[in-house]
This record gives sequence, C-alpha cells and structure tokens, in this order.
Amino acid sequence: MNQSQIEDVLNSLVYALYAQSGRQGAGENRIGNLQVFDHPDAVDHIVKSPALFRKNFSMISALGYSRFNTNDENWAIRREITQDAYLAAARPAQQNAVSEIYTARLLQSDATPDGIQKALFSASLTIFYRAFGLVADIEQTLTLIDRVREVLRRLQYFSWVVPTISERDGAVYDARQVVADFAAQLAAELCAAAEMARFAEKAKAVRGFSPVEEFVMNVFAGVETTVATVLWVIDRLGANEKVQQRIQDEIDTGKPDTPYTDCIVNETMRYLPPIPFLVREVGAETSLDGRQLRAGQLILLSVVGVHQHPAFWVDPKSFDASRKEFIDDTYDRRAFIPFLTGPRMCGGARLGRLEVREAVRAIVRQFTFNRADDVIRFDYGLALRPAAGSSVAVARR
Repeated sequence: MNQSQIEDVLNSLVYALYAQSGRQGAGENRIGNLQVFDHPDAVDHIVKSPALFRKNFSMISALGYSRFNTNDENWAIRREITQDAYLAAARPAQQNAVSEIYTARLLQSDATPDGIQKALFSASLTIFYRAFGLVADIEQTLTLIDRVREVLRRLQYFSWVVPTISERDGAVYDARQVVADFAAQLAAELCAAAEMARFAEKAKAVRGFSPVEEFVMNVFAGVETTVATVLWVIDRLGANEKVQQRIQDEIDTGKPDTPYTDCIVNETMRYLPPIPFLVREVGAETSLDGRQLRAGQLILLSVVGVHQHPAFWVDPKSFDASRKEFIDDTYDRRAFIPFLTGPRMCGGARLGRLEVREAVRAIVRQFTFNRADDVIRFDYGLALRPAAGSSVAVARR
C-alpha cells in the first residue's frame, strides 16, 4: 500500500458515483458490496430517520469520537457542546469580521494557488478558533491539520480495502499520535485548556469522553470542507472570466444581498459537493425504494447522485454558473443537500455558508483566474478537493 494506491482507490469511488448519477431504471446501483441510494426522496427519508439509519464510520473512528460519528444520546450531548458557538459565529453581526479576516489573509498571500490555499486555511482556522474564544498557532495547527488529513485518508482507504494487521496497527497508531500532539498543543494555552475542561464538564454523562477528540474532528470537518468549497469556486472561476466580472459587479453595487455570488457557490456545491457520499448502517430490517434491507447492512448515500438527479434538475450533468433553479430559488430542497438535512444536518452550515461567501468576495476583489483547460481533476479523502497541480493561473488585481 502506498500513497498513489490510496488516492487511486478513493478517487475511483467518487468517479463511479459520477458515472452512475442520472441512471434511471437501470437496476440497483452498487459500489462494491454497498447498495447506493441516490433518489432525493429515498435519501431524504434515510437522513431524517437517524434511529433506523445510523452513522457508521468504520475505521475512521480510530481518530476518535465526536458529534460526527456517534448516535443517539451520545450524539445529542456532543452536539450541545459546540452548537451554540457555531450559531453565534454565524450571526449577521459577524459578517464584517469574517470578511476582514479573509481579506487580510489574502492580502498577505502569494498570488499563487498554493499561497491562496494557505491563506484560506489560515483564515478559516482563525474564525473557527475565535468561535471558541481561542487563538490558533496557525503554522503548527496547519501542520497538524495536514497530518489529520493523511491519517483520515488512510483510515478511509482501509474502510474499503481490508488492511494487514501491521497496516491497521500503523494507521491506528498514527491516528492516536496526531490526537496526542493536538492535545499537547491545546494544553500549552491557558484558554484552550479551560475550553477543553468546559467540553468535558458538559459531556460528563458520556463514558470515555475525550474533549480533544471532539475538538480535533470539529476543527477538521469545519475547516476542510469550507476551504475545499472555496477552492472549487476558484477552479470554476478560472473556467469563466465573465463569472468573475459578474461577482465583481455585484460587489460594486454595495448591496448586502448577493444572489449571483450565492448562485455560483450553490452550483459549485451541487456539482462538486465537499462530502460526495455518506455511509449508513441499517438498524432494523426494513424496505426502501423497493429494496429489502437487513439489520446491520451498510448502505451508501450518493450526494453526487442526489445533486444530479434528472427529475429535479435541468441538464444536471453540466455546470451552469447561472443555474436558473438557484437564481429563481425554485430548486427542491430534497435535491440539494451539501450540508445534509434533518436532525443530523451539519451544525456549522450557517457559518460555512458565511465563510464561503465572504471568502469568494474577498478573492474576486483581489485576484483574477484563468485556466488552460476545463478538465475537472479532484482529490478525495473524506472531503472532495481539487487535485494538486491544477491548471488555474492567478494574477493579483
């Protein structure tokens, strides 16, 4: 097993979902041994029935337990630890502060894809830590985030390809080590130590609760998906210079609402969802969408398939920067779930939307983009990101 093999296997899963999307009446869709559900009605039922269709993250849980991979009362308690902070950070009164952070970080960045990516991570980390009253050591935390990403990629891979004992032990060891290093970083800062103590107090009913595990997974999930979405918007801006000008024109009007910016962000998340699929474990024997499901069975929910279902979207396999369903606000909410829906909807959805919108506006004010081709290349490892070395060229305005 090497890095290239891991990337090939994980990327092939997502390519398969794109290939399967829009196939109607062609029999059951499967990825490996997992049945795939991609009709918006069926997926809506699944995500709104968390007691029957439970989260199962397989080996990814080696990195720890959090609100993202637990169920029932355990999840409900963990949710309450962080939810108020997410909602407070996403209030309209925070818009200017979020905008200023992205603007400042981008002004300091190199006018290169790598420089912009680092600035985006720095800004998103700053905003996330501030939501909990903390100040991040940006360089050290970025290094830890990179390590979390690589560990999660391996754990995701071993959820699909059975590892040897030594491979499994090595992945689990590396997962525990990065959590320990995160714990050491947090323990060195008085405010962070106090915040971890607050986490522990609110979760005292949860046996074996680790505040650091909770924090690490919240950091990674919040920052990684936000930055991935902005990077995809940049990719799409490079393919259409007129879109950049239209966003700039919208900024120049000074209006607080940004319908076209929201449209391009929504279309980016529809076409390139940061979380392209989910896995659920069936809790009891049931039937759905004409299929019999047994207790303990794992099923795959294709967000890609939901977002490209031809009964809900016009020309769904094409990227449309001026998609009418978004401009006119006529889309069916069941068919657009970048943050999921129902009780397990992403708790940071409002903050994520605020960040992405302000990041895109800050980027368009400072840079222009173009690309030599319009071939979409991605890199999947829990979140879907543009592949390194894309053909997007950057110039500062």
